[in-house]
Amino acid sequence: MKQAPTRRAGALALATVMLAGLAACSSAPPLKHVMLSPPQTERLPARPSNWEVRRVKMPEYLDNYDIQLRTADYVLTRMPDAKWAERLPVAVTRLLQQTIDEKLVNHRDRHYRVDVDIDTFEPQPSGHVVLSASWKVLNAKDKLVTRDDTLIQEPLPKRHQSPSAVGQAMSTAVRELALQIVSAAG
Repeated sequence: MKQAPTRRAGALALATVMLAGLAACSSAPPLKHVMLSPPQTERLPARPSNWEVRRVKMPEYLDNYDIQLRTADYVLTRMPDAKWAERLPVAVTRLLQQTIDEKLVNHRDRHYRVDVDIDTFEPQPSGHVVLSASWKVLNAKDKLVTRDDTLIQEPLPKRHQSPSAVGQAMSTAVRELALQIVSAAG
């Protein structure tokens, strides 16, 4: 009769080992951290200008580390194997500043402030990244220099679900927004 508890303990130990082995086999792929900025090797270091891009405003559902895809009209789905390397508003602000500093030819010494409010910024079921934003440029005396509403649609490659493809398309959309701001105000 004393063997029953030993048998149960042995069965419990075997079950635990099997569950641990099964869990190890079904583990998720490693998490990728995606950068919004292109590699430094693809662009020259930006000479700082006197333009200041203030922290970009965006809806709360975008203000995090999740890479989200619009999979239906009212549905956003998180990419399971990837996250942004930094919060999206911080990454967008930094890339806008870098691109403006890099592309600005005239009026580098003017003290301008750039305010951007993003309404939509996500990959769509259509296979495009959509960036919809309102922006304005103010001078040092807070006088309006220019303002506009922008809608940018950047096509995704065929494999639009890959973290790298999404990051590159979203990066290109932000850089296009910066070019439109420079073109209008610079």
